[in-house]
Amino acid sequence: MRHKKWLLSLTIITGNTVLLLVLLEGATRVLWHHDVEKQHIGIVLNGVNREVVHEGVRYNTNSFGLRNREVEVQKSAGTKRILALGDSFTWGDGLPGDELITVKMETLLKPDFPGVEVINGALSDSNTSDEFQRLVRLTPIYDPDVVILFFFTNDVVAGNGSTESWRSKVKEFLRHHSKFVAFVYYQVKTKYAVGVPKSLLPAEYFNLDDSKPGWVAFKKALLQIREYCQSRNIELQFVVIPTLTTLNKNYPYEELREKVISFARSSGIHTLDLFDVFAPFDPSDLWVSPENTHWNSKATSIAAGKVVAHLRVLLEPRHEVMLVPALHSVH
Repeated sequence: MRHKKWLLSLTIITGNTVLLLVLLEGATRVLWHHDVEKQHIGIVLNGVNREVVHEGVRYNTNSFGLRNREVEVQKSAGTKRILALGDSFTWGDGLPGDELITVKMETLLKPDFPGVEVINGALSDSNTSDEFQRLVRLTPIYDPDVVILFFFTNDVVAGNGSTESWRSKVKEFLRHHSKFVAFVYYQVKTKYAVGVPKSLLPAEYFNLDDSKPGWVAFKKALLQIREYCQSRNIELQFVVIPTLTTLNKNYPYEELREKVISFARSSGIHTLDLFDVFAPFDPSDLWVSPENTHWNSKATSIAAGKVVAHLRVLLEPRHEVMLVPALHSVH
C-alpha cells in the first residue's frame, strides 16, 4: 500500500512539473519575442590579403597576414611604431576593423604624436609562446619602438583549441529547442554575468606552480619576449585583460591574475592590469553579444584610453629606458 501511495505521489508531482514547464514554455513563446543567437564560433584567419565575412563581420588581412591596414615597411623620420601582440581580444573577434583597440589607440595618440603607427600583430587562438614567435617574425618587418603584449586568462593553458563538453552540448540543445530555457539562460547570463563555475574550468587555471605545463610555458615565453625586446632597445608593456564576468571578490581567476601580474612585475616588465578599469561596468554591456563575450566597441574604447595613458611616457623623447633584473631561467 505504501509503495502504491509513493508511486501515485511521484506520478502527480511529475505530471504537475511537466504541466508547469509546458505552460511556461507556451507563455514564453507568446510573450518573449527574442531571436535565440547561434552559438558563437571564433574565427582564425590565416593567410595574406584575405577577406572573409563571418557572423556578419568582415575580416581582412594585409600583405603580411595581419588584421591591419598596409603600412610602409620603411619607417619615415619621426615615426614611432607600436606593435600590439595578443589573442582574439586584440585581434578583434566580432568587431569591424574600425573598432579595433589598435585603431582607437592610434587615433588617441595622433594629436600628440603625429608620426605614431599602431600595428595589430595579434591573432585569434594564440598564447604567449605563439606571440613570441610572431614578435620574432614581425620585428624585422616593422621595426617597432614599443611592443604591447596583451595577456588573457587562457594564455596559461598549454596548447590551443578546445573540445566541447557534454554539458555545453546539452545546454546548446536546450537553448535552441526551448524558448523558456533560452529566456532563463539569457536573463541569468546578462543580468548577473555568471561565469563558468570553478568546478567546470580547466585545472591549469588554479594552484599554479611548475607542475602545470601551461604556466611554465607562459613564464618562459614572457621572459623570451622581454629578453628579445631588451636586446633590441624595444620598450615592452604587458597588459592583463580580465575575463568579463564578475569583476569583484568572487572573480574566479583571481589567483591566476595575481600570479601573472606578480611574475611580470618581479621580472622588471612594465605591467598594466585592466581589472579595475572594467570593474565598474556591467560585463554584459562590454560584450559583442551574449554568445560572443569578446570586447565590443565600448570595451575597446575603455581599454584603449587606459593603455594610451600608460603608453605616453614610453613615447616621450626624453624617456629613459629602465634597467631590468637579470633574466630568470625557467626549467
